[in-house]
Amino acid sequence: MVKKYDKKEGYCRMLGHFLIFKYCKTVNKGLPCGRVLDCWFQTFPVQDFINENYSTEDRKKIFEPPKAKVLTLTEILEQAQQRLKENK
Repeated sequence: MVKKYDKKEGYCRMLGHFLIFKYCKTVNKGLPCGRVLDCWFQTFPVQDFINENYSTEDRKKIFEPPKAKVLTLTEILEQAQQRLKENK
């Protein structure tokens, strides 16, 4: 993985503060944040970086729309209930 952009600093619109690109490229379960193109396009050729360093499958994962929060919360609750059942 290319590290030449890791120390570049940019503003994260999601978190509301500055951080380094290394964080952005690993925050999504080891993959870049889905907003990586929006945040970094003015700083360096981020689209080229993504295309050169990630497979087609990885790019699909990076840019897939996030789940609705209600679905995520439901999944978390179901997992917690399952763990409770297993521990009884």
